[in-house]
Amino acid sequence: MPKATFFNLPREKQEHIFRHAVQEFALHPYEQASLTEIVNQAGIAKGSMYQYFEDKKDLYKYVVDKVYQHKRKFLQPVWALKDNVDFFEFASMYYRRSWHYARQHPEHHRVIVNFWDSRDDAVRDEILHEKQIRSYEFAYMLEQGFKSGVIDPRTDKEAAWFVYHAVAKALIDNFLAPDVNADSHETFINAVLSLLEQGLRPRKE
Repeated sequence: MPKATFFNLPREKQEHIFRHAVQEFALHPYEQASLTEIVNQAGIAKGSMYQYFEDKKDLYKYVVDKVYQHKRKFLQPVWALKDNVDFFEFASMYYRRSWHYARQHPEHHRVIVNFWDSRDDAVRDEILHEKQIRSYEFAYMLEQGFKSGVIDPRTDKEAAWFVYHAVAKALIDNFLAPDVNADSHETFINAVLSLLEQGLRPRKE
């Protein structure tokens, strides 16, 4: 995480550094991103960056954490309803709003995509362990689905996570063009998720 010297900077300069770091990490996964490019684009000396962060990994962890905080805040209206809807209705709202987040904040979305696509497993696992961002929200809702009986108790939880994560990624990443109609795509998201719902619902013996 940032050193005290970073937080002592004026808020405008903190945001300036963050924006340029986001741009680089949105263009490249961690292992390909360049700290030199970040400082050049931000117009600061590389030595100054080391006064604010230990190294590129330290900066990256800060960026990923801040981006996820931003996304969580955007998704808060969905989470506010979590106790009033079942798993399937929640999933529909969650992924539709996630798609809107990607459309409205494309660079933040690309940072998240590159985080999951990074080949540097050690850095990704370290962040997942420290920040616990690996869809604990989804795991929580899945568990509620089991408890309420809307999900077949024989369902493999890891398999359910894998399928929903893969499908949601495709539903978002493949439909970010400006000419995609929001209403039509939300309807399509619901249609795709309804197919997954059929696989999770309890089945008669």
